[in-house]
Amino acid sequence: MAASKTTTTRAARPVDKTLTKGLQLMEALSRSAGSRGISELAKELSLTKSNVHRLMQTLIASGYVRKDEATERYLLSSKLWRLSRLGQPLYGLREIVRPVLRVAVEKTSDSVLFAVVEGDEMLIVDHVETKSVVRVYFSMGQVIRVDEPVVPGKGLTALQMVALAYLSFGRTSEGVSKKRAVVNPWVSDGRLVQIRKDGFGVSRGSWLKDVNAVVVPVFDIDQKFVGVLSCFGPESRLTESRFAPIARILAQLALQIRDRLG
Repeated sequence: MAASKTTTTRAARPVDKTLTKGLQLMEALSRSAGSRGISELAKELSLTKSNVHRLMQTLIASGYVRKDEATERYLLSSKLWRLSRLGQPLYGLREIVRPVLRVAVEKTSDSVLFAVVEGDEMLIVDHVETKSVVRVYFSMGQVIRVDEPVVPGKGLTALQMVALAYLSFGRTSEGVSKKRAVVNPWVSDGRLVQIRKDGFGVSRGSWLKDVNAVVVPVFDIDQKFVGVLSCFGPESRLTESRFAPIARILAQLALQIRDRLG
């Protein structure tokens, strides 16, 4: 008689259901062309609205999701994208904007950079230095909070001021949060309105001695604010008389970035 075969089944490994739901939530957001609401996500994933809300707060606290305060809807942040590119930093986006930044350096004779802005952070995507002797350098992939001084005790950079101006555009007078007002008493709604009126912002040695900067906003094809384009250099070369002409150059190049981003 042939020996009977015995089949053993390995016990299923335990699965963290909360983590699984969180990952499913992120996947649902990744499939969306725009922001999503709690109710529609709950319906799609067959979860309760309270469950989705709790998961969303955890994902926001961890930096993987951000809330659009104007619409009370949610979308993925760039954190996963940044993590997936550690060791090969931002090559795709860098290749898109690098030709425009090179043109900017040729036209202004000073260093330029492009940064994307998301929530309370901006990410330096690319930076092209001038060939001039005196230069200022930023690190590609560097993350800067828009509401905290780069140099302790100093003012905000023009990069941050322009970001704050357009992040708060269209919101209430509380567009600049209480936290920002306390940490940065020099930030006022009036100053942000002026930046939007002028279409650019400037730094006059407020964050780094003897260094000036001109910054313009960058929008996508849907006119949504996505980042900033900046020219910066020593005040001996980047003089106040050059602020407006450089802002006009940058504004034209920002349109090229918009078109290249598609």
